[in-house]
Amino acid sequence: MTKKNDILYSIATASTGQMVNANDAEKGIDYTCPLCEQPFILRKGTKKRPHFAHKNLSPNCTPETALHYSFKNLLAKKIQDHIDNKKVLAIKWKCEQCHEYHSGNLLKKAVQVDTEYDLGSCKPDIALLGQNDRPVAVIEVIVTHTPEQQALDFYKRNKIAVVPFTLKSDEDIHRLDNPILESDSLNLCKNPKCPKCGNYRTIRRLLIVDAKCGNCKAPMKLAALEAEYVGIGELSQSEFEFATKKGCYLRPRCIRGTNHRYFVNSCRSCNDSIDTIADIMYEISCYRNSNPQEFDTGFSCSQCT
Repeated sequence: MTKKNDILYSIATASTGQMVNANDAEKGIDYTCPLCEQPFILRKGTKKRPHFAHKNLSPNCTPETALHYSFKNLLAKKIQDHIDNKKVLAIKWKCEQCHEYHSGNLLKKAVQVDTEYDLGSCKPDIALLGQNDRPVAVIEVIVTHTPEQQALDFYKRNKIAVVPFTLKSDEDIHRLDNPILESDSLNLCKNPKCPKCGNYRTIRRLLIVDAKCGNCKAPMKLAALEAEYVGIGELSQSEFEFATKKGCYLRPRCIRGTNHRYFVNSCRSCNDSIDTIADIMYEISCYRNSNPQEFDTGFSCSQCT
């Protein structure tokens, strides 16, 4: 998980009760530790980034536990402010199902936020409650310990979404400053399910790259599906028509001895073709940094294809 050297006391409580970041703190003002409430000293030197330190040894208080406490309470306050003002709280995450990034409103069903909410079997760091005090999602702040399997099983049985935030440094506190919260990998997919097998479908993404003909060096456009670069032959009719409108020159070919027809990327100048999947992958990788165009063209099921 985290290394001790990566975590400093970067958050303190001011006399007003507000949490203050060391970057914004000023000398001559009294600050206390938000966790153990003991006096802090502000340190702004040249060797380390600004941080706080206890005036006296506080053995039961560590930077890791203070970071967990501070992040949890600052996030809960941010959520409460959005609820009070009826504002959308945007969040994005990498889906464990389709491995794509999704986004949405964290407070779509939530009307109340609570820290250390007692669910009987577990106490999540933050609980988002809907109507009738029913938990619709929980947030787990991970610094040194991941949630226990018993808690994860409870969330799964009760269809409660788990939103994790893994912190590796006290500088991760600045993640709360972003207009869009970015959670870690989350087992919540927004894609439609396949009617045949019930698995979540994946996005079909058409990649079009400006390249040069390997034979005559004339400019040409390459088209392929980004997922595994499966090749132009896997394109649907609508994707073929779309790529053609975008300037790709695709010629039909048939597998010898069969009626199976597929398309190859071709050069308009000399008719040379890029036929094999290996060649397409090589050409795409060569021109990947030349601002390729990406187009989402629908969904497909990797289990049923």
